[in-house]
Amino acid sequence: MIVLKLKVDAEKLRELLEILYTVANVRIVIFDDEFNKITAYPEQSCDFCTLIKNNPKSKKLCKLNDQTACSECKITNKLSIYKCHAGLFEAVAPIKLNDITLGYIMLGQVLESGTNTEGIKHYALSFTENQQELIAAIKKLPQKNILQIESLAKLMEISTCYLEIKKLIQIDEDNLIFHLSNYINDNITNDLSVESIMNRFHISRCRLYEISHKYFSMSIAKYIRHKRVMIAAELLSKKDSRIYEVAEKAGFTDYNYFSKIFKSEMGVTPTQYKKLQQHNI
Repeated sequence: MIVLKLKVDAEKLRELLEILYTVANVRIVIFDDEFNKITAYPEQSCDFCTLIKNNPKSKKLCKLNDQTACSECKITNKLSIYKCHAGLFEAVAPIKLNDITLGYIMLGQVLESGTNTEGIKHYALSFTENQQELIAAIKKLPQKNILQIESLAKLMEISTCYLEIKKLIQIDEDNLIFHLSNYINDNITNDLSVESIMNRFHISRCRLYEISHKYFSMSIAKYIRHKRVMIAAELLSKKDSRIYEVAEKAGFTDYNYFSKIFKSEMGVTPTQYKKLQQHNI
């Protein structure tokens, strides 16, 4: 089993979450990639969630709900806003470093303002018999309209950039993936064949495949191609860029192969992409 060891500034992380809570009045939690809680503010779940999680079935549904959302945002690399099984809004965004998912930041248990809570109450009563306590807990839930929920989720997503800049969550240097990702970044224009990487790190093809799929969500060869195309796309957006030079700078030695791979990733040829970028400018 591959475990990603992290270096975490827990005090600064909690300070950030406390600031976000002061602005949003919504609980935010940070998890690692194995979905273990790193920190949260407030520390405890809201009364509503605490009440229904006393039921093992509901607790299992809550965990499955969160893990599914995290898995989806890891693959899409995008913020995800969704409703939990109890009908409350939640949002999750991946925390990334060098394309590696370090963990997730999640806000939750928000009731859309104007919602008729009878349906939520009826559903929750299947997990608890304490109706009076449940009604009181529902009344305490933070209420936001859709625009506010989307704005808070976006603010939370933006905060992941702050985490990276301030290095509040980092990969422990003992991790192979730390050295592998740095090696790929530093040698993107050089030979990065599977065999060369295997030899450089003295690992088997199976081990490399396993690491790549866990942290990049794709094979190592596909990840390197994708990274090179993203570099090429950035270079093509510059006014005076020349396509054959861009191909070389992105690590492609064959122009025809570059054009084919670029189109398969971006949906247009490098020439078409460059024209589109200049038109947008």
